[in-house]
Amino acid sequence: MLEHQVELELNARKQAEETTLAKSRFLAAASHDLRQPIHAQGLFLEVLARSELSILQREVLACVCSAAQASSEMLDTLLDFSRIEAGVIESHLRPFTLQVLLNKIENDLAGQADSKGIVYRSRETSTIVDSDPALVELVVRNLVSNAIRYTEQGGVLIGCRRRGGHLLLEIWDTGIGIHASQHQEIFLEFNQLSNPERDRRKGLGLGLAIADSLARKLGCELSLASRPGRGSVFRLALPVSDSALLPQLAADSVPDFSTMKDVRVLVIDDEEMVCAGMQRLLQSWGCDCTAAMSIDQAIASACARVPDLIISDYRLREQGNGAQAVSTLRTMCGVDIPALLITGDTAPERLREASASGIPLLHKPVAPLLLFRRMTELLETADCAR
Repeated sequence: MLEHQVELELNARKQAEETTLAKSRFLAAASHDLRQPIHAQGLFLEVLARSELSILQREVLACVCSAAQASSEMLDTLLDFSRIEAGVIESHLRPFTLQVLLNKIENDLAGQADSKGIVYRSRETSTIVDSDPALVELVVRNLVSNAIRYTEQGGVLIGCRRRGGHLLLEIWDTGIGIHASQHQEIFLEFNQLSNPERDRRKGLGLGLAIADSLARKLGCELSLASRPGRGSVFRLALPVSDSALLPQLAADSVPDFSTMKDVRVLVIDDEEMVCAGMQRLLQSWGCDCTAAMSIDQAIASACARVPDLIISDYRLREQGNGAQAVSTLRTMCGVDIPALLITGDTAPERLREASASGIPLLHKPVAPLLLFRRMTELLETADCAR
């Protein structure tokens, strides 16, 4: 009897593991295939936005860009989840001013609250904390997005209070609230307590799972207090820094696309529409851009003229990849050509491979301004090394 029970439990565990693996593979494949056209769409929309348009065309373009942004945000959520599963997220702790991060999130998300007719308030803090600002931003962004999503009346309040050597970052909402028996359940992936109809406006059910995983990665306690029908408060405990006051970060400057004039860029991607989109975008910035759809085409192009910068998709045809392409071109040209990898993959093993290459990596769909900043950084670093 006992042996039979043990066998049943082992079979159930094996089936659960196989189901989880199949789910991860499906999500990775679906995410990759969706990212390709959405990445190309973003490139073409940026080119269109830089064109002369009528007022009506501008209004229509804004609506299309908004819909594209919503798609990108859902894919980014899947990517964050996949990166956690792959174990490629590393924390880099340093002192930083929390208010700068809170201002950025408010600028990005307050409009969502306004569109729902609810209040978004954030109380300022001058406290400096010791943590990873990028990962803390992901945690807080997911918590704030979730609060806005499930609040229909009242609003959302972000505030801070000192508790010993920690700063409690609190996200309050007047939403639906969560029963005590479900406090652990809401941190499970793909779990949504009040979305049986799978309304896409309520996300994918990954936000709190991501926030919880990242908080544990940072060694920060994430807690919840809630009353059904009254609202919830999530608290993230961040260690307070002993550092002196830090200088305020400068606001993002307007990109100077003239710095890209005549820069020779070789784009490698086996998707024709992505190649076309990248060429049009980079040419609109003043780049001298050539596109190749295979490593052989890239070699032929580089033989004719050595590029100043290589931008390659990670997954290429015939079992090749962007890291191999970059290595081949650098060896052939005898120059350590600056390079950037772009991937639509979210499979954990692929993310680990790409990260291990040591070449800077961006994920599709790539925001054009982010692409511009990374290109600028690589070219400036190459200039300094000469």
